[in-house]
Amino acid sequence: MVGMENSAKRVLFVHAHPDDETLWSGGTIATYAAQGAQVTVLTATRGELGEVIPESLKYLEHDQPEFSAAREAELSQAVRQLGVTDHRWLGGLHAKPADVALHRYSDSGMQWGPGGVAEPADDSPENALANAPLDQVAEDIQAVIQQVRPHAIVTYNAIGGYGHPDHVMVHRATQRAFDAAHLDDEAWHPSTLFAVQRPRSAVRRDAARTRANSRFEPLPHSRQVTVPDRQIDTSVDVRPFHDQIRRAMQCYRTQLIVEGDYYALSNGTGGPVPGFEYFTEIGGRAYAASPDAQRDLVNGWEPIRSGRSEVYYSPPTGAVTTGRRRIVHSVLTPILLILLGVLVTFITTFSHNAVWRPTGSASPTIPYGLVFSLVALLGVALALRLELAGRWSAAWYAVGVWVTMFVFAASPPTQGVIISGLGVNGYIWLYGGMLAVAVLAVAPLPHRSGSHSS
Repeated sequence: MVGMENSAKRVLFVHAHPDDETLWSGGTIATYAAQGAQVTVLTATRGELGEVIPESLKYLEHDQPEFSAAREAELSQAVRQLGVTDHRWLGGLHAKPADVALHRYSDSGMQWGPGGVAEPADDSPENALANAPLDQVAEDIQAVIQQVRPHAIVTYNAIGGYGHPDHVMVHRATQRAFDAAHLDDEAWHPSTLFAVQRPRSAVRRDAARTRANSRFEPLPHSRQVTVPDRQIDTSVDVRPFHDQIRRAMQCYRTQLIVEGDYYALSNGTGGPVPGFEYFTEIGGRAYAASPDAQRDLVNGWEPIRSGRSEVYYSPPTGAVTTGRRRIVHSVLTPILLILLGVLVTFITTFSHNAVWRPTGSASPTIPYGLVFSLVALLGVALALRLELAGRWSAAWYAVGVWVTMFVFAASPPTQGVIISGLGVNGYIWLYGGMLAVAVLAVAPLPHRSGSHSS
């Protein structure tokens, strides 16, 4: 798809609630709509369990049908501001298999859990999206894919951006629909599937700007809900559509406060109207064939596997496909982290028994080697938790630590680096180090979080 005409592009955006299309990808939607591309926005629920900001509209929280209608109207106005003419409700007209009756999904609600990541609400409705069969939701999305025949699809990442159960379901169902399309030789094969991301450097800049230039608190920006910059495949410059994005935000009177170039959610957290929107290719069936892929969701991407009736493209030498990158990452990362644990433990075990005798006599002694070794051992584990944003990162490291300590503890007493037989310091190093690394690998880290429910 290198060099495709803008008017020939077809892009499908799949979101969970009204306002998500604007907050997560409004600038990109406006960009492609302005280019003349066919843009379809698919929304899964009406967001009936969201909070209402204006006091004059608070009554809507107690009248779900009225609230649903209000949010439908808000979305209709917002997508019009973004230039969209094709919006669909999941399970509604043109958003379900032909032999399935019309149906709708309800907002599932949410509550905050450990680590600043949202969890399902205890009292979600019976027809909540998060409670629906995954296959059913995926088949509804697949029906839209076969009608629209998009080149690119956009949705959330695996945690739905911040863990909202509806976002997670939309991600899972969209991923399944994308994969299902490639299993059917007769079906349309979308080339790319993108997840909207929040890269850490951009989030930090936005947080600083928000504190400096508005009365709002920044959006939650813990490691759990952001990603390292290196995971970004495509950045879309949406600055030319600043005013359109802002006007679309203003359409959501019940959900957003817009003041100047900044907006806030019902919990008072927010940020600036975005200048760039960021994406990671998660479909694994395309590779970046040209620099255009760094700034476009269609141009610059070429398929690497397809149906029998389509042409197979061979990536140029040195090209790394997103699918291969995921495989390499999933296999090599644990191995490298285990080896890192082995290396750090090997080095620190040599020094853990070092002591300082300030008087030159046998006592008192200061076990500086034990202190420095424990700090180094745990410091690496903490750095992995913070940088890689996951407990498994430190867990694999802990495996390397545990294995190495076990080997040293079982070494013959003639070995200089053994742990057994070295007294109190040795036992603190062995059991204290192993326990501390294990706890640090799984313990929740401090976080900042809000309470936005949609």
